[in-house]
Amino acid sequence: MKRSTKNPSKIFHQVLADAEKKLAMAANVAGSFQHRGIRGDERADALAQLLRQHLPKDFSIGKGEAIDYLDSRTGQLDLVIYDSATAAPLLTAGENLLLPAEALYAVIEVKSVLTQDELDACALAASKVRSLKPYKHKFSPTPTKGEAPNDCYRCPYIVFAFASNLSADNWAQKEFDRVRKSLSVVQGDLSLFDRVIVLDKGLIRPQISAARIRDEGSGIFLDFYIHLMNFLMKEKRRRPPIDMQAYVSTGKWIYLN
Repeated sequence: MKRSTKNPSKIFHQVLADAEKKLAMAANVAGSFQHRGIRGDERADALAQLLRQHLPKDFSIGKGEAIDYLDSRTGQLDLVIYDSATAAPLLTAGENLLLPAEALYAVIEVKSVLTQDELDACALAASKVRSLKPYKHKFSPTPTKGEAPNDCYRCPYIVFAFASNLSADNWAQKEFDRVRKSLSVVQGDLSLFDRVIVLDKGLIRPQISAARIRDEGSGIFLDFYIHLMNFLMKEKRRRPPIDMQAYVSTGKWIYLN
């Protein structure tokens, strides 16, 4: 069954095109700050606020770390999407969360301007996310063909940048080349990055060595949104209930007469 249509919804496209414009406007406002860290925080918050308006109610979005039952940690992540319907964060401190790996559904690393150094940092972070063991098994890579098996659990790592320091000329190939360079440093395969999105240029799917150049008519946010929502709905059905017993050691029962 073909999933796309020859007659797309004009209203649906317009809503998401407007959302992309709002995101771009928020990024421009953030540019008024001199401190790079503040600019980055403001742009990440703008994306978070936009996603909160469109995420299904079972999901929440925040920033912080994820941890598994072996105490392996990811380090700080810009945006984490988690299942708040079945698990609360293990810890909430100020603006940051500590999540059990089983509740983690997606990671979005937000960058004002994508550079080689930023991609190198993302590759290291993505390798830490992939090494977590939810349900005592590592997260699986995104399948390139067909559906993922029911006993495989995924956590896409998405790099979302507002701009790139590369020129528009042959941008996709140049960006892909340095994505491969970053991933090779951590000895990771191309599936560590689910998507690399540059809002004003396009997106790359490293695992299938493919790119989509930004279309002025619909922008690139539409593709990002549809992919994310489809994944969340499918993954929600696939995951079993979270057993927090895996994180604790209980005392021995004494049987009474």
